[in-house]
Amino acid sequence: MTPTTPSRVLVIGLDGATFNLIHPLMAQGLLPNLARIMREGSWGELRSTIQPSSEQAWAAFMTGTNNGKFGVYGFQKRRPGTYQFDYVNGRSIDGRTLWRILSDRGKQVVVINVPMTYPPEPVNGVLISGLLTPSVHSKFTHPDGIYQELCEACGDYRIDVDIESGRMSEAQLLALADEALEMIRLRTCAALHLARTRPWDFFMVMYDASDRLAHKFWKYWDVNHPLHEPDKADTLGQALPRIYQALDQAVGELWDALVEEDVTVYILSDHGFGPMEKAVYLNRWLAQKGYLTLKQGVSANPREQAQRALRAGLRKAVHRLDSPIVSTMKRWAFAHFPNLKGALYSSVAFAQVDWSKTQAYALGTMGNIYLNLQGREPEGIVTPGEEAERLIDQLMADLRDLRDPDTGEPVFFAVYRGKDLYHGPHAHEAPDVVGVKTHRYHVVTADWQSGDEIVVRLGEGLHFVSDQSGQHALEGVLFAQGPGIRAGHQVQNARLMDMAPTILYTLDEPIPEEMDGVALTDLFEPDALARRPIRFTSEQVEGPARGPEDEQSEAEREAIRKHLAGLGYLD
Repeated sequence: MTPTTPSRVLVIGLDGATFNLIHPLMAQGLLPNLARIMREGSWGELRSTIQPSSEQAWAAFMTGTNNGKFGVYGFQKRRPGTYQFDYVNGRSIDGRTLWRILSDRGKQVVVINVPMTYPPEPVNGVLISGLLTPSVHSKFTHPDGIYQELCEACGDYRIDVDIESGRMSEAQLLALADEALEMIRLRTCAALHLARTRPWDFFMVMYDASDRLAHKFWKYWDVNHPLHEPDKADTLGQALPRIYQALDQAVGELWDALVEEDVTVYILSDHGFGPMEKAVYLNRWLAQKGYLTLKQGVSANPREQAQRALRAGLRKAVHRLDSPIVSTMKRWAFAHFPNLKGALYSSVAFAQVDWSKTQAYALGTMGNIYLNLQGREPEGIVTPGEEAERLIDQLMADLRDLRDPDTGEPVFFAVYRGKDLYHGPHAHEAPDVVGVKTHRYHVVTADWQSGDEIVVRLGEGLHFVSDQSGQHALEGVLFAQGPGIRAGHQVQNARLMDMAPTILYTLDEPIPEEMDGVALTDLFEPDALARRPIRFTSEQVEGPARGPEDEQSEAEREAIRKHLAGLGYLD
């Protein structure tokens, strides 16, 4: 039945949630609330962005556009005219967010803990920022005072848990799981408090424990993981099921308190998850193929000499360890490398690159490659036009031939030209070549150790994610239930960028023509669509003024770097 008045919408985000866990847990009867929604509504895989990384995925969700329009391709953003990189945040997103559009149209919104919302933009309601918020001591809520209010109502509020501690003992891992469970409880309490005390047309709360613990705990749950430890399955192997059960309980509590006849519920993840088994040293591969050249000899520059000596010392120290880099080694690196304080990633990855002889370099942890292009990079040597196109063709062919030595299978199952994937005013900032991999691989571009191997099993490679065993996958999850939503239906070909226009349609709001996503009509009963056709608008309404991404204190930037290192994004 379709109500006479437009629906309200409740969105529950489960960062990194995957059917790889949901289906077996549901079969055991451990997720009754998600199972009920699957029976009474529609469900299916929700395809993430390319690449399936949280910062660009959530940006696509909130804008309904592709990366070429919103302008984010990773956690690091190239600083124009340099080989340095800044960290992105909410100011990096070009385009109106879903809650900005709704606020401008007079709708009341509540948005809790969505990544890429720091610093919080003013909305018609409440916004609490999520991932990339430096700390609870930052101004991370709109309006001010929400944090104090939630602490009084719930006893505390937590943005995230800290998984930066490197290799952890069993007791530390169990404590981390307990902290994640407490974070879920506090997030639910915060959502229920704000729902009771604020009017809303659109309400969104995002839980990130499913992502954080999947990175750390996958091998303990997955009996087929190469690093599975059977003797710890009864303890550590229960952490992920406990997290998913807690999230299912949170879904039930929110459903019971907030869902009325006029409310449509969407439960979704920004990407999926699966077992991570190997590291891929992509800049090392580029060097071996002749695309990237390292400096030779000893520099006459004293600062470069000092940095090189310290880096060599770090590598020697790492080789003396019988376990992956731990947090103390990271802190030592932060203290001793001057550039790590201001630009950790670019210092580690590129300090030894001879740009005068380098044609291409890789950036980030997914498979993005950039040409060292004249007029774009400060020491670019590749001429735009025919030379660049020939080089891209050669790079793509070589990248397709990069194979796992153990299986013979390609590391990247798809390779694209950036310009074939992205379009819009920021398409020129896109990677020139995009390799898409599965969750089995983690790309390392900041090479902390010497060596010749390109594809290295976890436990052998010494890098920031050596203590992790789960990685992002393209296939996220979607559940939908409410007025006009089809019951017991498996939706096909749903994309994350389709959610903003779908939510606008659900609220009986016209969809901006600039959105690349489309309303997921497959979710709805045909008669509901007939009664309320999709509408579009060409309105051009300016969003809030956005300043430079780096308008943060050094302490805030350092907090963000530390957190991203823990999540494996500084490799």
